[in-house]
Amino acid sequence: MIDKSKFTHDAFIFKSEGMRKGRRLGYWIEEGVARIEPDGSFFVYLHSTPIGGFDGRIRCQKYGSKPPAMPAPSPQRPGDNAEDEGEGDEEAEG
Repeated sequence: MIDKSKFTHDAFIFKSEGMRKGRRLGYWIEEGVARIEPDGSFFVYLHSTPIGGFDGRIRCQKYGSKPPAMPAPSPQRPGDNAEDEGEGDEEAEG
């Protein structure tokens, strides 16, 4: 087990659950600790990484901060409407 007393930040990783109309879906998981080294670089220790869905993003926040919010949605592509989110998902009956 690593001594957390030397660390100043929590490390979160983004677990991706897929994409829908160009928007990445997923959530942040608290998965480690981090500190700022004297030379200004970050040292991050992750306890583990997910087997699938880890896209490489690591976010460090000071201890006691709220967990990160969901990433901002990607911009809509021309011709995409928010109202038609569910269209095209049903199989044709017939």
